[in-house]
Amino acid sequence: MAHEPPSTRPRVAPRDPTRRRRILDAAKRHFTDRGFKGTRLDAIAAEVGCAKGALYLEFENKEILLREVVAELFGSIRARYEAEIARIDSPLERLEATLRFAYRYMAQEPLFARLLRDDPELRALRPTQDAAAEERAVRAEVDRLLGWVDEGIARGEIRADVDRDAVPFILSALRFVPLQLGLATAGMFPGERALDAIVDVFAAGLAARGAPGAPRPEQGEQPTSTAAARQHQQKQS
Repeated sequence: MAHEPPSTRPRVAPRDPTRRRRILDAAKRHFTDRGFKGTRLDAIAAEVGCAKGALYLEFENKEILLREVVAELFGSIRARYEAEIARIDSPLERLEATLRFAYRYMAQEPLFARLLRDDPELRALRPTQDAAAEERAVRAEVDRLLGWVDEGIARGEIRADVDRDAVPFILSALRFVPLQLGLATAGMFPGERALDAIVDVFAAGLAARGAPGAPRPEQGEQPTSTAAARQHQQKQS
């Protein structure tokens, strides 16, 4: 019986199961430090210790790599949000906590601020295929926030005359305040205190008269909002 000649085809090296994870971690650092335009795939490959071709086996191009980095980060933040915010009983406090959460994670994850500074429209993150699914996800989040507003009105926590349709979009706009805070304050006012005050004003503007989110201290009473209480404490020290 004749033996088949040995194969002359080159052996393919087994795929490194950790490579994708290492690429994502390095890419996040590069996108944060250099932005989308300044990030080079060959620099990421060099840091990871793989050939550029191996990187392309995992991610077809830089846009896809960025979307994967951001999707993973959003997934982690979303899980924390659901665990921390969605379980709050008061709808008014839920909306207030949503804005505080956004400010906290904007500070903790500088990638978003860097991407927005470089490209305010985030063109690199726009969906290329399933735009309808993206629109449905956005609509679902808007509907969820509207549901919280309606719940707050029904429970007497939120003003009945509030423009409820505007609330989700006002909240969305306020999330990006940290990007312009330095320009707005010109270094004359502490940024963290300004953000606290913005959240307080947002919540007070929604709150029904007499609701916990609408403190109206009588003359001589101590301020009860977060920012005002901090200011009062600083004056006393």
